[in-house]
Amino acid sequence: MPIRIGNNISAINAGRHLGRNSADFATRIERLSSGLRINRGADDAAGLAVSEGMRAEISGMKQAVNNAEAGMGMIQLAEGALSEVSAMIRRMRELAVQSANSTINDSNRGSLAAEFNHLTAEIDRIANSTTYNGNVLLTGFGNTVSQDADVSTALDGFTGAQDVQISGAVAGTYRFIDDDDQDNQITLERVADDGTVLSQSIDVGTSLDVDDDGQFLVATGSNFVANFDRLGIQVTLVGAGADTISTTLKSLSGDSGAGGDFIVGEEVVTIAAGEDLEDVAIALDAVLSGLGGSATYDATHDEVQIETAGNVFTDVDDILELTSGNSYIDGRLDGREIVITESVGGNFQVGPGADASNQIGMNILDMRASGNELNLTGLSVAKQDSSRDAITILDQAILKVARQRGDLGAVQNRLQFTTANLGNAIENLTAAESSIRDADMAEEIAEFTKSQILTQAATAMVTQANALPETALRLLQ
Repeated sequence: MPIRIGNNISAINAGRHLGRNSADFATRIERLSSGLRINRGADDAAGLAVSEGMRAEISGMKQAVNNAEAGMGMIQLAEGALSEVSAMIRRMRELAVQSANSTINDSNRGSLAAEFNHLTAEIDRIANSTTYNGNVLLTGFGNTVSQDADVSTALDGFTGAQDVQISGAVAGTYRFIDDDDQDNQITLERVADDGTVLSQSIDVGTSLDVDDDGQFLVATGSNFVANFDRLGIQVTLVGAGADTISTTLKSLSGDSGAGGDFIVGEEVVTIAAGEDLEDVAIALDAVLSGLGGSATYDATHDEVQIETAGNVFTDVDDILELTSGNSYIDGRLDGREIVITESVGGNFQVGPGADASNQIGMNILDMRASGNELNLTGLSVAKQDSSRDAITILDQAILKVARQRGDLGAVQNRLQFTTANLGNAIENLTAAESSIRDADMAEEIAEFTKSQILTQAATAMVTQANALPETALRLLQ
């Protein structure tokens, strides 16, 4: 081997290995100190990106567990208050039954009425004072169905839809597809902002009767609930005469026949013989529109649809063969819509993402005695007849409170399962993130020992290599 003094190749080689071993030694110390295999992007760029996403998802899941537990606490608060509301309504019904008996007189009923009225006021007080973090829960909480017939057209009083209840339904516009009047199928769909279509079809054939004309319809005086459970929507469909609240009428005749008179409010409207339904509707609407009502011709069903708005309306000569306007016949809901609006609260964030699959919706109806749901305002047990009338309304109120409590219980149970699932997901995702990010301590200690020995050996070799030029000095002696 030649002896050169211009460049000490052996020292350069030993120094290069020393530098590499020192860098690896430093890396092993860092990993053993932090417990992480990836401490910076240079360690594993792809692994860092994947593990950072997993860490964000895990932290989101942990917070979602807290959200679900807080949601269960809120539900328990509301359900506890409704338990007392239910007890008070039962007591009010007991008072009504007592007052309806002929063994007591109106003087006795005065004492019953005092307690009855105080219970009504107490229901309102509880509803207004049941709050969670500043939000009142029992006066309407969460998503609600728009009752405006111009918005929720399925509730215009002529489709057969009497009531819509929601349980966890997301906000948006839901459209009915009911274009075949012989298939006994109803489809309800919602198109999300991203174009995703959520839909559900149900078969209502077992709940419908067939009339003499072969039409499938809800039986007179009865109703049934079309339950679109995957969407969280329940629609009550009624037969003729079952909707005692609606003030709508519709015609069965094809024209005005021999003609005749209508009493509309305090006016008399005379219709000539042989008039078509469209002209009859125009003549009636000219009077009804001034009274808050309306009369329109529906070409799809070839009928006059009348909204009396509570005004006196009498077909003196029965020329239109009027019947209850709100009754369901197969195909009647086609193209009609239900609009669910987003209100304060009502959505629990139970996942790490922002889409609907990471949320659970909940709504609480207006549970005030003076609200539209219970509708207890004006009830009285001061008279025997009014007491008997009150019993039926109180029965409906008890049912509505029980149904609301059942909905809350269902959501609470769902949140419990959600919490358990999140715990499982956190565990498994943490294990996956650990396999990417965490250091294998056994491997790192072995590599640390190796690097330590190589570093010490390389240091010694640099010392030896630096001593080689001294050989040239011996040649000069």
